[in-house]
Amino acid sequence: MNPTNLTHPVHYQGWIEEDFSNLNLAQNFTGLARVALTIIRRLNMNLHMVSGPISTGGVGSIPGNVAVFRGVIEYLADQGLPIFSQLPFEDRLVTLYQMWHRENPEEKYCWPILYDFYQPIFTSGFIETLHLIHGWESSDGAKWEHSHCAFWGIKRNYLPAEVSASSVQSELPHNGIRNIENMMLRQEQMEERNRREA
Repeated sequence: MNPTNLTHPVHYQGWIEEDFSNLNLAQNFTGLARVALTIIRRLNMNLHMVSGPISTGGVGSIPGNVAVFRGVIEYLADQGLPIFSQLPFEDRLVTLYQMWHRENPEEKYCWPILYDFYQPIFTSGFIETLHLIHGWESSDGAKWEHSHCAFWGIKRNYLPAEVSASSVQSELPHNGIRNIENMMLRQEQMEERNRREA
């Protein structure tokens, strides 16, 4: 993801010049979390975050998933919610993941991203609500975050598929929009099946 695509002010809310250099200097996930926590503490308010697929699941591609993620974050911010956007960290997370993967080629999932980067953010006491993008169940990371919310004292909000679709229609390729529509249809079919079985 190219950070220059993040033109909406929500993505760099609370940032100062020093944060950009510290982000690029971070040598591990823990160091990157320190940068995020510095920004979060500077904001000093109850914040909301978004969770959902990026590297696995979702609309089937990382660029498509990032477009959905970005669109949902911006949509919620435009509704007046105080969102902390993790997207400015995505490029550095990818670089650190690649370094980690070279040292751990046999590992299937990079759990240090969750435990060393995301967990310190979620346990900071500043994250009030986690908004789960429709189809979050297809992401290992989102499932992990979802399962820990109660322990962290974070509220969960399940976003309807329409939020994902409407927030990115101009950016996603046609097949990405079709994937969201297919996810909505599968969800409706599942809900209908559950109603019949109840």
